[in-house]
Amino acid sequence: MDSACFRSCWRRGSSVRAFSRRPGMPAPGLTWIQGDLCSPSAVRQALAGADTLLHLATQPLQAGADVALARPLLQALPNSDIQHAIYMSITGLERMQTAPYYREKLDIERRFEDSGVPLTLQRSTQFHEFVMQLVQRLTVSRVTLMPPGVTLQPVEARAVAHHLAQLTVGEPAGRVRDLAGPETATLEHLAREWHLQQGRRPALLEVPLPVPLFRAWKHQAAVSPEAQVVGQSWASWLGDAAPEDVRAMRT
Repeated sequence: MDSACFRSCWRRGSSVRAFSRRPGMPAPGLTWIQGDLCSPSAVRQALAGADTLLHLATQPLQAGADVALARPLLQALPNSDIQHAIYMSITGLERMQTAPYYREKLDIERRFEDSGVPLTLQRSTQFHEFVMQLVQRLTVSRVTLMPPGVTLQPVEARAVAHHLAQLTVGEPAGRVRDLAGPETATLEHLAREWHLQQGRRPALLEVPLPVPLFRAWKHQAAVSPEAQVVGQSWASWLGDAAPEDVRAMRT
């Protein structure tokens, strides 16, 4: 999603500066800075001279990581030239506070709101890519372990990226309408369609897996009837996914 957002911002005439621990590919209008968000000095250097901040970094599998990544940014904002901060967050956080990751995301939202810097807050449902990774990780020897009671409304990451680019080059808008895909479906249905796209008969085994994320998603907590629908459906996205993209998601 990051690269799609950068390209879209650049086409709108913005000079984009990317900050990441990983080295990036050079591109017109893009300056890539390799560094660590947990380093206050590196963050100050990355923010120097910039007027807009789009914060996308996340590490959902490491407890406390998102707060640690956001803290140096929030501390640096009052002494920076940033006039507009955009934070990418997740639909339904208030309903999913049993999961530590979602408690962190809501905490970071409130810290940005209290920072004094004009804010745009964009939430979305889970990305198609994330759901695919999840189904793959739950699949053992062609059998997918299936936590019961999970309903999702996955969305195309590229479509969300285009909306983020529009927000980034626009004026601060506060909390904007959530983004979601066109289909609300059980995880079982999504997994079945993935198996069929792989050319094999679905083999699902319902297991009450003790994972906070799955508990948080119950009772349709992760979906939003009020969200703006964008992008392809799950089935259409699966059909268009290139084989090399699928292989990359497995690594």
